[in-house]
Amino acid sequence: MEEEIIVFTNQLQLALMAKQTWFNAERLQKMLEQFRLLFTCVRNLNEVFVKRSLIQPDPYKLESRISDIGTIETSGFTENEDPIILGKRFSDYEMMLDFICTYFRFSVENIGVNKIKTLLELLNAFDWANLSPNSSKSNTRALAATIQKARQNAPSVTISLLNDSVEKCSKCCKKISSYLTELADFQRELYKGNLRKDLFEHPDFNKSKAFSSPDAEMAEIRRLYVKTTGKKTFYSDLVQEIIEEDQGNDRLALRQRLLDKLEIKIEETKKETRAVNPHDLLMSAVFSLGVMSSILGGLYTKLSENFDLLFFTKQTFFAKFVEALKKALGIKEKERECTITVTDTQSGSKTSEHIQVNAFLMQISKLAHIYGGIASKGNEYNKINAAKEDDALIFLNRQIQENQKLFTTINALDEHFKTHVEVMQRPKVKGLKIDLSSYRNAIISANKKRGEYVSAKEEIEQMQKLGIKG
Repeated sequence: MEEEIIVFTNQLQLALMAKQTWFNAERLQKMLEQFRLLFTCVRNLNEVFVKRSLIQPDPYKLESRISDIGTIETSGFTENEDPIILGKRFSDYEMMLDFICTYFRFSVENIGVNKIKTLLELLNAFDWANLSPNSSKSNTRALAATIQKARQNAPSVTISLLNDSVEKCSKCCKKISSYLTELADFQRELYKGNLRKDLFEHPDFNKSKAFSSPDAEMAEIRRLYVKTTGKKTFYSDLVQEIIEEDQGNDRLALRQRLLDKLEIKIEETKKETRAVNPHDLLMSAVFSLGVMSSILGGLYTKLSENFDLLFFTKQTFFAKFVEALKKALGIKEKERECTITVTDTQSGSKTSEHIQVNAFLMQISKLAHIYGGIASKGNEYNKINAAKEDDALIFLNRQIQENQKLFTTINALDEHFKTHVEVMQRPKVKGLKIDLSSYRNAIISANKKRGEYVSAKEEIEQMQKLGIKG
C-alpha cells in the first residue's frame, strides 16, 4: 500500500502544478477582465448619480489610501440617509474595485482562502441580481432606489447607460463568483497536495506506521503538522479526505475522481492554440486600453488642481473686478500656457515642451471617454471590432504611441509642479507617482498584447507561405 500511495501522490503533484499554471494563465486572467468591466460599470453609475445630485460624493475620496483588498460597510441605515451613506459606500466600492484592477495580483499564490472570502463579501455588498427598493439589505435597497430616481426624466442615452451597466454588473458578479468558487475548490486540493508533499517527504514521517491504519495516519500527520507547516490552519475535514484517498474502501475511485477533476485536456488546448484567431488577440489588446479610462480620469482631476495652483495669483479686489468685467463683455480668458523640461529616459537628454493647458486637459478627458467606451464594450469598442483588421491595428498603434508620449509629458509635469508652484501653495500639490505607475503598467500591458497579436499574425503568414493551413 505504501508504494501505491507514493505513486498516486506523485501523479497528484504533477496534476496540481499543471492546474495551477492553467489557473494563473487562463482562469484568473478572465476573472481580472470581469473585475475591470465591473469597475467600469460601477464608475459610470457613480458619475451619473453624482451629476444628478442623487448621492453626495465622498469628500475624502482623494485622500483615501488602500493597501490591501477589503469589503465595504453593509450595516443598516434609513432612507433619508441614502444620499450621504450610499455616496460614501458606493465610492468605497468603486475605489476597492479600482485597487483590485490596478494593484492586486491575480495568482493562485496570492488568492488564498481568506482573500477568496473577502472578495466574495465585496461582491455581495450590493445584490446586483436582485435590485429592489424593498430589499432587506440597506445597500441594495438604497442603490435600487437611487437607480430608479436616476431614470426619472433622464435622456434615453442615460437610461440606456444605467440599464446596460446594471445588467453587466450582475453578470460580472455572477461570473467572478463562479471563478472564485472554482478557485476555492482548487485551493482545497492544493492544501491537501502540499500537505502530502511536505509530510510524506519529511525524514521523520514514518510511512510504514502511518499507512498501517487510518487512525495511525491521522496521528502521524498531527504529530508532524506544526513542524512541517508552521502556523497554518489544520483543516481536519481535508486531512480526513487525504486518509480516505489513501486507505478508504473507495480509495481507487476517489483518486481517479480527483485526477479527473484536475485534468487539463492537453489535446484540446493544443487544438485551440493552433486555431487562435488573430482578430481576437487584436481586440484583446484594444480592450486592454479600457483600464486607462479610470487612470486618466484620476490624472485629469489631479492635473486640473495642480495647474490651478501653478497659475495661482492672489485675488485682489481689482483683479476680481477685471475678471467680472471680462465675463460681462464676453472676453475670453487668455489660454494658460507653460513650458516644461522633458528628460528622455534612454539618452538622458533634456528638451523643452510647450503646454497649452486647456487643450492638454481636453486631450486627456477625450481619451478617458474613449477608453471608457472600450472598457464597457460600447459604441467605441463595437466600431473598432467591426473595422478592418489593419485599421484596428493602426488605431491601437496610435493609442499606444499617444499614451507613451502623454506619460512622458505628465511625468515631467509632476516634477514641474513640485518646483514651479508658489512655495506657499506647494503643500497642496497632488502627487502623481502612484497614478503614473498604474499608467505605465497599463501601457506595457497593451503593448505586450499588441506584440502577441503581431507574433500570431506573422506565424500564420509564415505557415501560409509554407503551404501549411492553421
